[in-house]
This record gives sequence, C-alpha cells and structure tokens, in this order.
Amino acid sequence: MSIDLFRELDAIAIATPVEKGSFVFSSGDPASAVFVIRTGKIALIWADSKEVSPLDTFGPGAILGLPAVLNGEYSATAKAVEDSELGFIPADKVMDMLERSPSHMHATMKLLALEVARIRGIIANAPDHTLLHLADTAVGATRRFGACGR
Repeated sequence: MSIDLFRELDAIAIATPVEKGSFVFSSGDPASAVFVIRTGKIALIWADSKEVSPLDTFGPGAILGLPAVLNGEYSATAKAVEDSELGFIPADKVMDMLERSPSHMHATMKLLALEVARIRGIIANAPDHTLLHLADTAVGATRRFGACGR
C-alpha cells in the first residue's frame, strides 16, 4: 500500500468512531466514501442468506472502499471486529484528488492490481458456495457495466 496515498487521504478525512459489530458499508450499496483505518480492525465479508464468509481483516494504515469509489458500488460488506476509528473521505473528494495527482492514481492502480491478485487466491481456495456467490456478483457487474472490450 502507498503510504503517501494513505497520508493524503487521512489528512482530509473526517474522524468516525465505529463500535465493534457495526457495519461500515454493505455489498451493493452505492459507494459514498473511502475509509482509512486509524485504529481497530475491520473485516471484509461476503454475506449471503446462509452464512458469513470472511475475506480478510484490515488494521491501522489500510484503505477501504477505494475500488468501490471507482466503480460506483461496494462489492463486499465491511464490519468492525473491534472498536475502531476510521477516517471518512467522501467519494467526490477522493475522485478529485486522484484526478489531480498522477502519482496517487498510479498508487491506486497498484492497489487494485494487488486486490485482483488477492481475490484470485481466495477464489482458488474457496468452497463451492462462495464461488457461486462470486459468479453471481461478476454477472451482476457485467450487466451493470457491460462486458470488457466493447
């Protein structure tokens, strides 16, 4: 992760306390903001009607919701696993910052590439019900944004 990108986002963030067990955002919600984790831990989860499948847990120094701001919708649910302090940065401020700074846009693209690689690893080791959920999510995204290369 780019330390400079985190610092730049953190500098314009609004302090937001989040209690353990609270949801930060939910899969399918419009992307309203990016969050930096100042203290505590936040889990990204797939939530379906049968169970909750954790993807990963993030702590201080992490950035959450950046891919969502670029595509318009959160693709996972974020839940506090301990009392946390987040920095809330409205989506429009994030986009303005990225448009003005090629170095921050480059850092964002690198983060997205790492995210794709991480998700590929999760998919390779996922149980069948999680793969079905991922396939449904991908079909929905394709319908919403169109197929690549068009």
